[in-house]
Amino acid sequence: MGSFHHTARNWRIKVDNGVTLFRVEVKDLHGNWVERTIRLDDHIGNTDDGSHKGCTGWFIWGGKNFTQSARDIRLEDTEWGPKLVAVMRSNDGGDRGLQGMLLGDKIENRNGELHFTGP
Repeated sequence: MGSFHHTARNWRIKVDNGVTLFRVEVKDLHGNWVERTIRLDDHIGNTDDGSHKGCTGWFIWGGKNFTQSARDIRLEDTEWGPKLVAVMRSNDGGDRGLQGMLLGDKIENRNGELHFTGP
């Protein structure tokens, strides 16, 4: 199916109670716009969660709870769709500065439903 952003509009994020929610309107097979929400913390983590030795302070697909170690979370519009950006904390107490990942790399629109395509 490919990236959702070709059939999407009005994307935005909301950080609430320690999680980041991605909200977007996507088209279904009938061409209707439907609003959908996906909890990004169920699919994105920080490499500095202790499970990826030698990698620190980067977003990682297939992880969990990136919001707990991020600040300045926002979306940037790109020609490849929305890009999630944030400053990610590292284990040494510092950070790697602003990091980013394209949400369309792992999220698809399947008949008006958002699906995570795996790590």
